[in-house]
Amino acid sequence: MARSRKSVDELIGAALDAPAAAGPAAVSDPADASAAADSSRPWAVAFSGGLDSTVLLHAVARAAGPARVLALHVHHGLQPAADAWIAHCAAVASRLGTGFRALRARGAPARGDSVEAWARGERYRLLLAAAREVRAAALLTAHHADDQLETVLLALARGSGLDGLTGIAARDRRAGVTLLRPLLALDRVALEADARERGLVWIEDPSNADPAYTRNALRARAMPALRDALPSLVAQLPDALELLAGARATLDALARGDLASASQDGGALRRTALAALPPARTDAALRAWLVDLGASPPTRRALAEMRAQLVEGDAAHGDVGFGPWRLLRHRERIVAVPRDAMPPPVDAATLRWPDDDAPIVLAGGRLAMVEDPDGVSADWLRARAIEVGAPGGAERLRTYADGPSRTLKNLWQEAGVPTWLRRAMPAVRVDGRLLAVAPFGTDRGAGWPREGRTVTLRWRPDDPADPRAAWTGGAADGTAML
Repeated sequence: MARSRKSVDELIGAALDAPAAAGPAAVSDPADASAAADSSRPWAVAFSGGLDSTVLLHAVARAAGPARVLALHVHHGLQPAADAWIAHCAAVASRLGTGFRALRARGAPARGDSVEAWARGERYRLLLAAAREVRAAALLTAHHADDQLETVLLALARGSGLDGLTGIAARDRRAGVTLLRPLLALDRVALEADARERGLVWIEDPSNADPAYTRNALRARAMPALRDALPSLVAQLPDALELLAGARATLDALARGDLASASQDGGALRRTALAALPPARTDAALRAWLVDLGASPPTRRALAEMRAQLVEGDAAHGDVGFGPWRLLRHRERIVAVPRDAMPPPVDAATLRWPDDDAPIVLAGGRLAMVEDPDGVSADWLRARAIEVGAPGGAERLRTYADGPSRTLKNLWQEAGVPTWLRRAMPAVRVDGRLLAVAPFGTDRGAGWPREGRTVTLRWRPDDPADPRAAWTGGAADGTAML
């Protein structure tokens, strides 16, 4: 049955009054109700300055009081007028009496990547991070009924399953933040009527008229024809989506259980636990994992690639890029690492040890001399040029004086050092010979000078969150030797 249309203020009021009363498509948090009641926690509003978000910001300010509203504006750096948009949005917030914060995207889409997808990923990353920082009761976005229909049509075109066909949820939770989308029952015509009645002023992003972007082309060419042929489509869509959302909620509950069974400490997943599931349930668990990380729900094609490389692959490792994340498997452990947290291969350099034996700053950490009766001569080491760089898997190291020399590849495999970290582990060579490499220590073979004071070398990252810290002893109190 079609729903009667409510006003903007009615929809906003209902959303703010009952943030925890989620529909079947939402993932609720028991803390939502108390967060909404806590007047010290602001309502964060995604505010681009366009028509939709302008209507939303004014309505939330009317419902909650401007002092409890924080407008968040994302500067993507894609439009020449973007700086002027910040000024416009700041002025609107100032006149309303709400808070305002401008957030700047970093980087740019990689060659061949979708500009739309990159901008959406950066937008949500920044908005969610800001909402968490201010302990927002919720983050509100201005998605409306036209956006909903466009999203469903695009999902059909991509061959999406229930993830896409249930459309945009009115409420959900992502990366620890409750998201509210209270305007989904109204189309753009209704929002424009509300804005004009209230004398609101908004900005128009010229990129919204560029047919090179798929959604824009759909909006300009297909949507008018659909409205003419099926005038009740937008009005009936919420009921159809609610039925699909009920099915999705049931599957989500199953996926959550599978994800819990596969989870390990540190947010990693056990490959064997996922591999024991039917493919559809594996995909659902991976999707839930990514959503919890704050990523956009993956497409079926993306999930198939993740399953093939991370779960079903015969190789000892897997590597899949997904938005701002690298999804990596080494043996049975699957982890997600932010792209900007991936340590790069160690740059080659030639150094000399300082006369005071102070540690050398190297590869995001510090290389230090440590007293060791079985080490090498400190005087000899200080007098030599030290070549540092990335290690090679075929190089050999003798970790025990009476043991055999072994390739670094064998040592890495035995220690469980992931392939994606190996070339980020510093290696030290002297006179063209490998002296030490993290995390295995100094070579114990014959031929190294050992007169006088003897030392070994220790390297540790400066940042305890550096993924290399797990193998080198950490940044603060680790004891593993380089």
